[in-house]
Amino acid sequence: MATLTDKGGPRQGGSQPRLEDGSHTRLLQSGRRVVATLLVLVGAIALCGLGMWQLDRHAQRAALNARIAAGLAQPPIPLEAVGDLQLLDYRPVTVRGVFDPTHEVLLRNRSFNGVTGYHVITPLRLSGRNEAVLVDRGWIPLTEASPDARRRFAPAAGEILVTGIARQPETYVGGPKDPPLTSARPRLDAWFRVDVARIQEQTPYPLLPVFIEMQPVPGAPFTLPQPIPPPEPDQGPHLGYAIQWFAFAVILVVGYVAVQYKTR
Repeated sequence: MATLTDKGGPRQGGSQPRLEDGSHTRLLQSGRRVVATLLVLVGAIALCGLGMWQLDRHAQRAALNARIAAGLAQPPIPLEAVGDLQLLDYRPVTVRGVFDPTHEVLLRNRSFNGVTGYHVITPLRLSGRNEAVLVDRGWIPLTEASPDARRRFAPAAGEILVTGIARQPETYVGGPKDPPLTSARPRLDAWFRVDVARIQEQTPYPLLPVFIEMQPVPGAPFTLPQPIPPPEPDQGPHLGYAIQWFAFAVILVVGYVAVQYKTR
């Protein structure tokens, strides 16, 4: 089929007219803009998701603080009067028994007034029962952590009434891990957490599935082990982190819109 040349004469062949360079450039830019817009939207959604995650962490922290405050506000209850020990956490309790320092262990990486040390965890064999409960008697410095040094801080002999705060066992959720017990290592003297089930493996009598933190007596002189009060309620940084993530999402979207407006 003949076509006209620029001079009006016929041009042979069936080729179609090519796209003008301007149209091709506009099409390329439009495709790039679509891809960039999608990436910005995905980034903004991801940033908002991180913000919602931090808001959820903030709500969990607030609920925990409320539960701790409600528990600590209760009067002490005898431990033997509690039917379901799993309901006890940050609840004042009393228990009577005899301390057994021969199966005492240490809790690693604990500090007091900025000084690193250990907490002393001693089984209390319950009066009239063939069971015991682990009692956190308080903090000692690193220099007093050897078994010989700890003999100077041995608990009182004979039956004693212990008042403290009941806590649920601490299980591994990350970080340093206590090694397993083996025939070559049948016992650990120092632990990273009060994992009652693990400590039970080296204790010759049953342990209750809770432990007790002794509390300092107001006005009492400093002694070792030094009982440590529960931490002050803290909302943590999660709300601030959430605001940051939402701000990043707004900055990303607004900045992208401003750049697109300038390049139109």
